[in-house]
Amino acid sequence: MAVIVPSQQEIQGPEPGRRRYGIFDAAVRPGPLGNGVIASGLTFAAEDCGISVVPYDPTCAAPHPEKPFAPGTAFVESNPYWLLTTYQCGTLGTTADDVRRRVRKRYDAGVQWAVEQQIWTGGGITGVPNLSATAPANIVVPAAPGAGAAISALEQAFHDQHGYTGVIHVNSTAQAAVQYAGLVGSQGGAGTMRTPLGNAWSFGSGYGVSGPAGEAPDAGFVWAFITPQVYLWETAVNQPDPVQTLDRTFNQWMAVAESVWAHAWVCDTVFAVQVPVAAPAVATAPAVPA
Repeated sequence: MAVIVPSQQEIQGPEPGRRRYGIFDAAVRPGPLGNGVIASGLTFAAEDCGISVVPYDPTCAAPHPEKPFAPGTAFVESNPYWLLTTYQCGTLGTTADDVRRRVRKRYDAGVQWAVEQQIWTGGGITGVPNLSATAPANIVVPAAPGAGAAISALEQAFHDQHGYTGVIHVNSTAQAAVQYAGLVGSQGGAGTMRTPLGNAWSFGSGYGVSGPAGEAPDAGFVWAFITPQVYLWETAVNQPDPVQTLDRTFNQWMAVAESVWAHAWVCDTVFAVQVPVAAPAVATAPAVPA
């Protein structure tokens, strides 16, 4: 006698949990990306860069009675980049709405990681601001061991050149060390983690660990960068009709979700330091490299 085993009933999948912490929490997102920027990139005046305020003595005895004039404003430039996700499956038992939903969920799950990777490396695309591949950065050497000393030296160097808070970019493997050092808090609202001095943390799983010009860190360390405030722009996510992209020869849905992104920080005041990942720092922990 044949035994009939009923097939399992497919139901709507559960919603994912909270999006992980990362650059989407630390960056400012001022609005959608316009067609002009998509075609030619963006530029803006870096009006808030540098510390150019100096004392002036108007008396005749002053060594420099004439008022000094600093150079004019530089401009920040950034080119856009495309991020896409694809999804392929058979048409049997699957509708166009199914694959449209699935490819969008795949996009939503991975887009922050992809943006972080672009910020770290530039993806090999000319004109995309990045931390470790082509952007110049000043290397900071802390005076004492430990993650706390490294980040404090990084902030000091940065604020010697920039009068506002910035964003510290570091691979999430360093989070425990800086947390142990007491440098991670939630002051400032909007869910952004910050140092006691107010600089935002961006713990990026999509970040690498290499330093300026791709320099590898010493054993037991990762590189961290600090930049001025980061801005992100994006277009709406485009999803072509799966019916129009269907591979009819092999009865395969070929779904796509894609958008255009651009990012920038408000000036080129960028510093880098090696951060130990050991928490806490002890006498046997690796010394901070020179």
